[in-house]
Amino acid sequence: MQNRTSAGLKQLRLWCAAALLFWSLLLSGSLGLYIQHEWQSVEFIGKKIGLTAVNKDYIYELWNAHNGGVYVPVDDRNQPNPYLSGIADRDIVTPGGKKLTLINPAHMTRQAYQLEQEIYGVGGRTTSLDAVRPENTPDDWEREALLSFTRGEKDASKLIKKGDKTVMRVMMPAITRESCLQCHMRKGDQAGDIRGGISITFPIDGIVELFRSQFKTNALYHLLIYLIGITGLAVFYVQTSRQMKKRAAIEKQLRRQTEEWQNTFDAIPDIITIQDSEMRIIRANRATYEFFQATPDELVGSACYSLFRENATACPGCPGVRSVVDGYRHCSMVEHKILENYFHICSAPVLDEQGEFQYLVYIAHDITDKKKLKEELFQARKMEAIGTLAGGIAHDFNNILAAILGYTEMIQLSLPKGSPLEHDLNQIILAGNRAGDLIKQILTFSRKKKQQKEELRINRTVREAVKMMRSSLPTTIDIREDIDEQCGLVFADPTNIHQIILNLFTNAFHAVGNAPGTLQLSLKPVVLSPEPVADKTEIQPGSYVELTVRDSGQGMDEITMSRIFDPYFTTKEQGAGTGLGLAVIHGIVEDCKGFIEVESVAGQGTAFHIFLPTVNREKRGKREKPEETPRMPLPGGNERILFVDDEVAITRISHSLLSNLGYRVTVETQSLKALEKFRNEPDSFDLLIT
Repeated sequence: MQNRTSAGLKQLRLWCAAALLFWSLLLSGSLGLYIQHEWQSVEFIGKKIGLTAVNKDYIYELWNAHNGGVYVPVDDRNQPNPYLSGIADRDIVTPGGKKLTLINPAHMTRQAYQLEQEIYGVGGRTTSLDAVRPENTPDDWEREALLSFTRGEKDASKLIKKGDKTVMRVMMPAITRESCLQCHMRKGDQAGDIRGGISITFPIDGIVELFRSQFKTNALYHLLIYLIGITGLAVFYVQTSRQMKKRAAIEKQLRRQTEEWQNTFDAIPDIITIQDSEMRIIRANRATYEFFQATPDELVGSACYSLFRENATACPGCPGVRSVVDGYRHCSMVEHKILENYFHICSAPVLDEQGEFQYLVYIAHDITDKKKLKEELFQARKMEAIGTLAGGIAHDFNNILAAILGYTEMIQLSLPKGSPLEHDLNQIILAGNRAGDLIKQILTFSRKKKQQKEELRINRTVREAVKMMRSSLPTTIDIREDIDEQCGLVFADPTNIHQIILNLFTNAFHAVGNAPGTLQLSLKPVVLSPEPVADKTEIQPGSYVELTVRDSGQGMDEITMSRIFDPYFTTKEQGAGTGLGLAVIHGIVEDCKGFIEVESVAGQGTAFHIFLPTVNREKRGKREKPEETPRMPLPGGNERILFVDDEVAITRISHSLLSNLGYRVTVETQSLKALEKFRNEPDSFDLLIT
C-alpha cells in the first residue's frame, strides 16, 4: 500500500509538472502572439500613415504634371533643369524682369521632401530602376520594392530600427500619366507604365511607445494569470496529495480492519458461510474449508444443501430459505449422513438500508459430541433407573427368598435324621443361596456410590462378575475360565472390576456374533521385569495380576487396533454400541496404575491382557483378612423381641424361627403401630429387629 501511495504521488508530481510546463507554454505563446499582433498593428498603422503621405505627395506631383509644371524664381536652390532643355518655355522672364524656370513634378517633390526632412525629419524621394539622376538610384530595399511592383504589388512597407529610433519605410509605384509624357517622351515612356516609385521614411516612435505601454499592461495581465494558474496548480497539488495520503491512510485502516475481521472470521471454530438468496456460498471461514477438506475454489459457488445433505434442491423447512422469505433468524438441526455428524444451523439475513435482502449468514455448530454425550447421559440415566429398579426387585426377591429358605430350614429342623427329604431340601437351600448370590451381584454392579478403592481379592470379584455374565450371554458362546486363587490383592473398586468384565465380555460377544464361539478368561499372578515395561511411562516393574479375555471372533486390523481406545470410536452398527466401553476400561486400568496390551489377527480373534499391580502387604504394614469361619449352630434364649417388617411372610417365618429358639416374639407389619406399642410398653421388649 505504501508503494502504491508513493507511486501515486510521483505520478501526481509528474502530472503537475506537465501542467506547469503546458501553462507556461500557453501563457508564453499567448504573450508572443500578442506581441506579434501588436507589432503587426504598429506596422499596419505606420504603413497606412506612410501610404497616406505618399498618396498626398503623388497627388501634388500629378497636379504639377497636369498643369505642365510649375515656374519658380531662379535662385541657388532652383536652377534651370538640364533634363528639361528640350522644352522651349523652360525659362521665362516676367514683365517685371524676374527670371523664372520650369520645375517638373519630380523636381518639385524632391525639393518638398528635402524641406520636410529639415522640418519634420520625414525623408522621401522618387526612385526608379533606370533613374535619370544618379541620386535617384534605389537602395536594396527600394530595388526589391520596385521589382515587386512589376509583379503586381500595389505598395511596399518595412519597419526598421535606426539607432534608438524606429522608422517606417513606405513606397508606392509611380504610374506614367498622359501629362507626364511631355517630360518623359524622350525615354519612350507610355501612359500606364511604372516609371519608378515614391519612397518615404518617417519615425513612428509615438506609435511604438503606445505599443510598449500596452505591452507592459498586457504582460502584467499575463503574469497575473500565470501566477493565478501556478497558485491553483499548487493548491491542487497540495490538496490532492493530502487526499491521496488521507485515502491511503483510510485504505490502510480499512485493510487492517478487513484483516482483523478476516482473522476473527477464520478463528471461529464453527462453520460459517455467507450465501446469496439461492443458497450459493459466497464466502466461508477457514473452519469450513478444513472441515470439508476443500479449497475456496471448490466451495465458493456451491449450494449449502449439497454440502450438508448432498441434495440437489433446498431442504424442506431450510432455515436459510425461511430467512430469505421473512427476513428473520431461524435455526434447525441437520445431519451429514456420510460424515455421520450433526450440526445446529442458524441463518440470519443481512439487509440494506431499505430493508432489502443482501446476503445470508449461515453458522453451523458441530453438535456431534454433544449429541453423543446426551445419548450417553440418557443411557447413564437409564442404567441408573435400571439400577434403582434392580435394587427394588432385589429387595422384594430377597424377601421371597427369605421366606423360601426360612420355611425350608424349618422343615429341615423338624425332620428326623436320615430322612429322604433332607437331600431335596438341601437342593432347595442351595438353589436359594445361588439366587441370593445372583441378587448380590446385581446389587454390587447397580449400586449408586462414589468410587471407593479397597484392597480386594480380585479372584473372587472376577468370579462373581463371570457368574453374572453367564446369564447374560447366549448359550452358543462357550465361556471357559482359568482363575488362579493365589493372585493376591489389588487396590481397586469392585464395581470397576465388574465393569471391566462386563465391557470385555460384551465386546467379545459382538465379535463372535450369533455363530458358536468361545470366550476364554484367565487370571494369574505375574512378575514383570524392567524390560517389558521400559517403554511404558509411570509403570514400574514388580508383581502384577494378569487378566486375559480371549475370543474367537472376527479380530481387528492394525488401523482399527490403533483407535479402539478413542472415545466414541466403534465398529458396531449404529445403535449397537457407543464406542465408550474400551475407553472406560482404559481409564480404569490407568487409574489403578496398570496397563493394557491387545493382540488381534483379522479372522482369528482378539485377546485383551490387563495388568494390575498387586498390593505389597509388607510395605503397607497390613495383614490379609482371615478366611470366613464356618457357620456355628444358632444359640437360643428367652428374651423378649419386637420384630417389625412390612412383609407378612417375613414376619411369620421370623416368628417361627425365633420362637423355636426360645425367644418371646411380638411381630408387627406397620411401623406406626410398632412405634406406638414400643412407646406404651418400653420395658416389655429386650430387642427390636426391623
